[in-house]
Amino acid sequence: GLNTSIFSAVYASLLRPLPFSEPDELMIVLESQPDIERLAVPYPNYLDYKAENTSFETLGAMSVAGMTVTGLGNPEHLLVELHSHDLLPAFGVEPALGRAFLPEEDAPSGARAVLLQHSFWTRRFASDPDVVGQKLTIDSNEWTIVGVMPEGFKTLFPCELLIPLGTRAAEPLFRDRAARPEVYLIGRLKDGVSEAQARADLLAISDGLAQRFPEEHGASRPLLRPLQEELAEPLRGGLLLLLAAVTCVLLIAASNVANLMLERAMTRQKEMLVRAALGSGRWRLIRQLLVESVLLAMIGGAAGLLLALWGVDLLVAMGPRTLGGLSGPLTINGPVLLYTLVVALGTGLLFGLWPALYASRQDLSQALKESDHHASAGASRLRARGLLVVGEVALAVALLIVAVLSIRGLNQAHQVELGFEPQRLLMAGLSATPVPDAPPATAMQFWDEALRNVLAIPGVEAAGWSATAPLVTDQLEQFLPPGVEASPENMRSAITYLVSPGFIETLDVPLLAGRTFGSQDVAGTTPGLIVDQEFADAFFPDQNPIGQRVRDKLSGLPSVEIIGVVGHVRQAGADAPEKIPYQMYYAFAQLPETSQQQVRLIFIHMVVRFTGSIEDIIEPLRSAVAAADPTQPVFALGPYSDHVDRSLMARRSIGGLLGLFAALALVLAVIGLSAVMGNVVVQRTHELGVRIALGAQPRAVVGLVIRQGMTLVGAGIAIGMLGAYALSRTIATLMPGSVDETDLTSYLAVALGLGVIGLAATYLPARRATRVDPMVALRQG
Repeated sequence: GLNTSIFSAVYASLLRPLPFSEPDELMIVLESQPDIERLAVPYPNYLDYKAENTSFETLGAMSVAGMTVTGLGNPEHLLVELHSHDLLPAFGVEPALGRAFLPEEDAPSGARAVLLQHSFWTRRFASDPDVVGQKLTIDSNEWTIVGVMPEGFKTLFPCELLIPLGTRAAEPLFRDRAARPEVYLIGRLKDGVSEAQARADLLAISDGLAQRFPEEHGASRPLLRPLQEELAEPLRGGLLLLLAAVTCVLLIAASNVANLMLERAMTRQKEMLVRAALGSGRWRLIRQLLVESVLLAMIGGAAGLLLALWGVDLLVAMGPRTLGGLSGPLTINGPVLLYTLVVALGTGLLFGLWPALYASRQDLSQALKESDHHASAGASRLRARGLLVVGEVALAVALLIVAVLSIRGLNQAHQVELGFEPQRLLMAGLSATPVPDAPPATAMQFWDEALRNVLAIPGVEAAGWSATAPLVTDQLEQFLPPGVEASPENMRSAITYLVSPGFIETLDVPLLAGRTFGSQDVAGTTPGLIVDQEFADAFFPDQNPIGQRVRDKLSGLPSVEIIGVVGHVRQAGADAPEKIPYQMYYAFAQLPETSQQQVRLIFIHMVVRFTGSIEDIIEPLRSAVAAADPTQPVFALGPYSDHVDRSLMARRSIGGLLGLFAALALVLAVIGLSAVMGNVVVQRTHELGVRIALGAQPRAVVGLVIRQGMTLVGAGIAIGMLGAYALSRTIATLMPGSVDETDLTSYLAVALGLGVIGLAATYLPARRATRVDPMVALRQG
């Protein structure tokens, strides 16, 4: 059941083909720079890649925007996907109702057309079949509904509306080749074109762009990957780890069954000898025993399927929202049933073969001798069972160590210094475009008025807004490090926060030098730059960074002056490696209008530091924003700590399941060890009786049995520790920062704990050995 549940997640997230036509031909195109592995593609680059490539049958593009829907009751802010008109043909998908976008709609002057996601259609239009042709007000403009997407259709973003990408093409953010408005390219390869050929094609186009636009294109290079691989990457390491862990549990359970079957094989050996004497061949006997073994495994597999139905629901409840990917929800489908059948069949054959071979031996004289004097038979059988126990203990130790490493890593992630204080901090989303087609200064009037109203709420200590926020969204901007030659290859990237006065103080980010932004940093004043400690230490290690100048792209100046240094904040996640080490802060109001228009604004994050109860703040905050503009919704409203927890959700799920599997593995291994040691006492009854008859003390008898059991435990612990080290190194590669494979404390703690548990598991059988009646034992011998 556990194996089936985990494999259902592996199949849905990593193996199941995407729900598009010929999904293996779908590629995603990104870009990379010397210091950044993955970047979205500038819109002008998309147009060049599309026009000049010879490898793609269709090359479409998508982006994402935050927009407000009105006229259907309360205003609602939604994520909206922007599609080029050829993107749906690239996917091989058609609307369930209506039509797709026309080429003439995919242009700045095109008619405003919108496609509804199936969920939005059912929620907001009650599945009205006549919805096509109706009007929908988005950002105060009327859009015509041209179709409804099929149920379950989704791509890269959890969006409910689709609009033509070309309608944004005239905006500065999309016109600027150096800007990155979150555009992703999806292409379908032509027949006969390989991934390598397409990659070479795009590289040639990129080289031409670098020659024509050396400053804007710079050192950017195209990055081509199969779409399914790119989407599966974030989940791959964790799911493969869980599959390996649950396989260990299966092997331990199967070893226990094999031990039982080996014992049963001994009791049936005379039966097999009689059958052999009557003419049954050995392979016929083996076949009979294997059929029994496989039948038992298949019954277990059938019962496991019933448990898997519950297990899948548990995984969905515990796992991240991306579990299953674009291919749909977790289900017990045909491939999962086939996997369960293969696992059950393989387990029955693998762990039933050894007992079958043992029971079907046809050396009649030797077998009869062993059945009469079963010391050698018992010894050989105990060696076999001992090997199984060693394997069980090794698997349990490896799994326990990995689980402990994972849980310790999760605890360390909870304790990591975020650089800001998320407790008693509230975050709310505001529209980035409250007045469509208006300059950013107009939108800023709304944000600032809403901020002033929020600051007047009783219980609010501080508040501010930003275009990006730690652990939530990011914005990358380039700068030229001091003292290096100006060239595209020397440009570096920094996480960039475009903020209001008060944002840094509200997050409680420590000020280390200089000052933060204040009421004097308004439109028309010279932009200043605040950097984090990592930036200051890297580029001004022996100087005071205050007053130093940095060449950047946003300030509109030849260089911008550093006015403050603040602490570093975690951006990627509480447990994720920081791929971009540097951070810069600008006062949004100080930036020239051209720069304001060239930054990507999905929505504005308002942060509020409060006292008292959060419930006392939420409704007054909604009213404060409504007082600034009653048509604007407040969304994504909740404690900032929720974003910290969300960043650890996948790790928490993996750690919890690993702990569960490790505990189960430990219980099964202890059961197996106790059973074998109990059988040791039974098999050595004659020997122990002789020892007691000759005057052996009970303590010596107990020690004899415990030594034998602890030899098995010790061998399993040693092998398991080596296996755990190898496995944890692999995990550290697949999931950087998740485990510390050199954490000796965890290894020793598990080894000591298993040793104590193993000692307890062997002690009870050892005590039974002291109660052997010498006379009875001698008569049995």
